[in-house]
Amino acid sequence: MSHFTLDPNTQFPQIDVTLTSGGSVTLSAQDGKAKLVVVYRGHFCPFCLSTLQHVQSKHAELRSNQIDVVAVSADSVDVARNFAETSGLTFPIAAGLAEVQMRTLGLYISDPKGYQPQAHVFAEPAYFLLDADNSIRYLSYGSHPMGGRVNVDSLLAGTNWVKDEGERNAAFKDYKWGTK
Repeated sequence: MSHFTLDPNTQFPQIDVTLTSGGSVTLSAQDGKAKLVVVYRGHFCPFCLSTLQHVQSKHAELRSNQIDVVAVSADSVDVARNFAETSGLTFPIAAGLAEVQMRTLGLYISDPKGYQPQAHVFAEPAYFLLDADNSIRYLSYGSHPMGGRVNVDSLLAGTNWVKDEGERNAAFKDYKWGTK
């Protein structure tokens, strides 16, 4: 089976998922703000917990840079809600990412049979930074538990560098790496 990925400078798909706090959310940039979409494997993954706690520690900084955050997994709403509450996560956590949605996002998918007591498949880690126009600025996919992890400090440094350089050279502001 072949695998595809989304590309920088393309529009992020409209994917609706359920929030652990109730209601639903579309995993896309909205309200004229950028959005960081963090895909995590599930409540069972210690690497995911570490990544999400890192994002939590930088949440105020992301907000001050006009970047909304949402994390999503295939976990059920109840499992994801308990995970978020016991982990102290305050940014939006979404649940119930379906296999068809994982494939739409180009995520690597794993089957837990034999080592994890759950019946559903899950996505390996990834993150997408979406510009306010919902185009993909940066992305990273992991095909294993340790890959596809966002480093918020590097992400913010890169975002601010592009903003500063864009003020000196207008063409730089809209340039998206990895588009060739």
